[in-house]
Amino acid sequence: GRPMVISSGMQSMKTMQRVYEIVKPINPNFCFLQCTSAYPLQPEDVNLRVIPAYQSAFPDIPIGYSGHETGIAISVAAVAMGAKVVERHVTLDKTWKGSDHQASLEPNELADLVRAIRTVEKAMGSPVKQLLPCEMACNEKLGKSVVAKVTIPEGTVLTCDMMTVKVGEPKGFPPEAIFDLVGKKVKKHIEEDETITEEAVENHVKKVKC
Repeated sequence: GRPMVISSGMQSMKTMQRVYEIVKPINPNFCFLQCTSAYPLQPEDVNLRVIPAYQSAFPDIPIGYSGHETGIAISVAAVAMGAKVVERHVTLDKTWKGSDHQASLEPNELADLVRAIRTVEKAMGSPVKQLLPCEMACNEKLGKSVVAKVTIPEGTVLTCDMMTVKVGEPKGFPPEAIFDLVGKKVKKHIEEDETITEEAVENHVKKVKC
């Protein structure tokens, strides 16, 4: 069937479950919008957390947001929380008679909303946390390394209390390697706050990337 948009203002989760059960066999091409029917809607009554609740309860349909608040910030936040559809009312003049006009967007605000949503969509990115190419320059300048907490004479066996993590120049062992260095012997004198490099540690096998 044709795409169907179902707003959920003035309803309960129990009612929406029933709506889902009725509509799904007839037309599976539909979505639910979180909505609070008040004009204009106050932020404390928006309840954006219903969006992930709907996503959990109805994982096979898109979930969106129908907003009656003033401004665009909350609608943009709805997209950040996973809304796939955003519905807002539009007016040519908010001073016109009728409460709906106060909760509507004028054309320039609608354009701002679309631009903001497109920016947020880009910003959602990937759930994989990793060092990105755009961070490389900053990492080279500000990335942390294992450094000497005290002066370490040549031949000393490293212990935890001899090392700390700071911005070091040149770059040395990454912070996560600090415990691997415990028990290793240094083959050169290392001053306090000096980076502990691979060349300064005995029996260090440099990992070769395949």
